[in-house]
Amino acid sequence: MASSLNSIMHMGIGALFASQVNIQTTGNNIANVDTPGYSRQKVLLEEKTSVDSRPGQMGQGVEATQIIRYFDKFVESAYLDRQTMQSRYDQEFLFLSNLETLYNESNDTPGIGSALSEFFKSWNTLAQEPDSQAARAALLETVRTLSSTVSSLDSSMQKMQEEMEIRIREDVATANSLIREIADLNREINIHTVTNRNNANQLMDLRDEKVRELSAILDLHVDDKGAGNYTVSTSWGFPLAQQDIAFSLEVLGPRVENNLAQGSPYAGSVEFEGTDGYEYTLEVVQGGGVDRTGAVPPAPGTAAYRVSLDGGKSWITDEATGQAKIFYATDLAHSTQVKDLSVSFTDTAGQLIAGDSFVLTPKNDVYWISPTAGPVDISSQTYGNGTENAQRISGGTLGAALDFRDNKIGVYRDRLEELADSLSWEVNRIHSQGSGLTPLTSVLGSYAVERGTVPLGSPSAGFSWSDRLQAGNMTFAIYDPATGEPLPLSGNGLDVFSPGNFDPSVHSLEDVVNAINAGPAGTYLTASIVDNRLQISGRETSPGSGQYYGFGIAADTSGLAAALGINTFFSGDTPASFGVNADLAANASLINAGRVNGGAEGNEGDNITAAEIAALATKTVSIGGARQTIIDYYAATVTKVGADTQHMKYLDIAETVMVNELQARKDEISAVSLDEEMSNLIKFQASYKAAAKLITTADEMFETLLALK
Repeated sequence: MASSLNSIMHMGIGALFASQVNIQTTGNNIANVDTPGYSRQKVLLEEKTSVDSRPGQMGQGVEATQIIRYFDKFVESAYLDRQTMQSRYDQEFLFLSNLETLYNESNDTPGIGSALSEFFKSWNTLAQEPDSQAARAALLETVRTLSSTVSSLDSSMQKMQEEMEIRIREDVATANSLIREIADLNREINIHTVTNRNNANQLMDLRDEKVRELSAILDLHVDDKGAGNYTVSTSWGFPLAQQDIAFSLEVLGPRVENNLAQGSPYAGSVEFEGTDGYEYTLEVVQGGGVDRTGAVPPAPGTAAYRVSLDGGKSWITDEATGQAKIFYATDLAHSTQVKDLSVSFTDTAGQLIAGDSFVLTPKNDVYWISPTAGPVDISSQTYGNGTENAQRISGGTLGAALDFRDNKIGVYRDRLEELADSLSWEVNRIHSQGSGLTPLTSVLGSYAVERGTVPLGSPSAGFSWSDRLQAGNMTFAIYDPATGEPLPLSGNGLDVFSPGNFDPSVHSLEDVVNAINAGPAGTYLTASIVDNRLQISGRETSPGSGQYYGFGIAADTSGLAAALGINTFFSGDTPASFGVNADLAANASLINAGRVNGGAEGNEGDNITAAEIAALATKTVSIGGARQTIIDYYAATVTKVGADTQHMKYLDIAETVMVNELQARKDEISAVSLDEEMSNLIKFQASYKAAAKLITTADEMFETLLALK
């Protein structure tokens, strides 16, 4: 009987303790109703082991075994997936909205489109009044507006890219801090966890908060096997926090990765100069050595390679053939221009073989640091078809900053550069064969040639317009300085190359200088190279006379004048340097409205050149890989910016809806409901009173039993 009374007493004590734990847990839930990341908790109760007895098995009461939290890891996983993309789209929509304002065309803030229209209108006005100084001055003013607008837009986008660089570094620093905290929390959770007995609920809530913060920075995957056996990795599998081991991310500068084919004897490497938002993959398609001449075509046995800007999914094509463009391996002294990079191969023993490849990263990128291998580039990458590399960062604020820097602003800046290049070339090609109100006496070319002994058509010449040149000739008209009349020359003037023609695959800048000085034109003109640019000046009519022959360009079928910046309207070959030729800005009479006629005369009142340039407003040209007008090309850029912004807005809204729905589902599971907790408090309070009554009853039974004695 005493044993039964003890059982009743212990049963009451157990029930009292269980109710007390329930009340304390409920109170903790109520206290943390507004605590971010808190998951409501619950006490698990188990019936104690029953005892075999008469009249049968008798229960021994209740036991509070452990306190668990309400948490659904599957809902949490779905939430993390959606949150990382919503975080990216929200940030990128903000970035694009800011960029869109730069392209805004309105009456209050006229942009490049308005400036282009005014530019062509000014040429049309000059065509109507070709000898008007006022029309020339007005034209120069519109050019200043156009060039400043172009350079201002490019500068603003460059600043945005620089801001992205700062954001990327900040996100990487924050991510590394969170990764270390998660690994440390895994260690602490393991210390405090006793399976089926003690759960580190507070630490696990804190870890979940850190993981959510990390998922807002980049896309990740969580593998939770309980307690501290918990791994956070990138969405494609690179571990970030593996139990208590923390990995790290790092921003590294421009670099080259060698991926030589098995058995390749090449012992050298690739070097480059320049910056770009793309990764360049160079794949050798024809084995051989490194060319040391820069000749076109290169020496037999030179290795050839193709170039991809999207990891080998597509290849830079030759506009003429539509096939992959072939480049040749050249040494540092004759580096090859590949898009925005100057690429060279170290000239060492061992030849390249087909299958050798190199990845050139001309920018600051984010790398996953492996403890056993080299850094792995995980920065976002977009393929030519618009899809994204699934083995790279694609979500979070880090994904937004990387994508905006490289695949949004990078593309828009490329299009702006294409606009400036095409406008410069098309106008200069026409203007360089025109005549102004006065003949030329001395001209220094606007465009430099880095290597004056290399054929001008070679990618190794270090020359902006090497791919625009063609076989042909440049013909000069010569003018008497005393009368201004053209000299009676045979034919229509003096060809630079006589006999023969200029060949861009053969002739260098030095060859052009020698051809002018040694040919028929050398009687009246002298040519030299000044600061890697071509200078042409009229010779003295006689020693000591102080009078120098004037000259003009009667015809140019080669493109030499436009390419070298002789008698051109624009100077500069980037949006930042784009502007009017300094000689024209100083002397508006040199603006070419007319053209040298068949008699080598440049007549006042002639408007052929001005009218032809004005017609560029509606003329289709080769720009951006297609045939369209320059104005239409810019309009398409503005449309693309607007479309990209609206698309990102749509994605942001769609992901926000999904995140909100998952957050609501999470709240249903984990959030504290005051109504429910108050109801539980009343229930557990009643249980506590009942347990206390059970103990009192057992005590009274003991007293009764003792009184019998």
